Amino acid sequence: MGRYKQRVSIAESALFEERLPDRFPKLVNLYEKAKRDFWNETTAIDWDQELTLTMDQRVRLARLLSITYYGERAALTIASQLVATVPDEEARQVLACQVVEEAKHVGAFQRLLKKLDRIHPPSYFARKFLVDLIETDEPTAKLVGMHLFVENIANHAFNALRESLEDPLVRQVLEYVARDEKKHTALAVLYLPSLLEKLPPHKAAWLYAKQAKWLFMGILMVKDGYEDARALNVDLAEAGQKALRQHYRLREQMATTRGLLDVPGFEKVIDLVARMAKG
Repeated sequence: MGRYKQRVSIAESALFEERLPDRFPKLVNLYEKAKRDFWNETTAIDWDQELTLTMDQRVRLARLLSITYYGERAALTIASQLVATVPDEEARQVLACQVVEEAKHVGAFQRLLKKLDRIHPPSYFARKFLVDLIETDEPTAKLVGMHLFVENIANHAFNALRESLEDPLVRQVLEYVARDEKKHTALAVLYLPSLLEKLPPHKAAWLYAKQAKWLFMGILMVKDGYEDARALNVDLAEAGQKALRQHYRLREQMATTRGLLDVPGFEKVIDLVARMAKG
């Protein structure tokens, strides 16, 4: 009963706070941008246009984008979880927009995968990685895993696909989705430092271990798509290398990196990604 009363007290203090939210003006700007950038996947994309890919290309791309599709479904779940668990209203407003954005991404990939071939089952590492993100209770860790890791990897994978594939429908879907992903990594840069500063030492140590696990599984999850990517002339290894470098650039923009994993010799990790891509 005592714990229940404590939870009720925390909920009441947050819900009935009279002070207007004013701690994160940059998040307010991000919220306004999210509303301005709103698009409808049903009407914004010309779904009647014919695919220009061969049947082999369609099947291979469907396998690649199925991994992305599961990532979008995980992002939808995680963003909705975070709306209910982060303590600041400005962040909740941005995350509420992200819930809608991820729902659009899920819908767009469902339509595209149906036209290409079908939704393929997830690989072992994709399943383990995404389920672990969803089942992690700590909101700070969810933001690190989804917004710093997954969203960043997805953004660079989309760029690689757009650069290599000339099909108009595929490019249009990826361009619309990529437009939203940049806002999601921006949320991490602007909001994560305030949460990281509040982590107790044991939680910070736990977060280090989580990130090491996610980095390992994320690299292997991307590796699962290398064979199909090579057949489509898509350089996923280079995309992964760019994502790792961007990860460190995002860290440099943050007011604190307390609790964030600093990979020793991360350039060696980048070389490892390239070697794995060659099989």
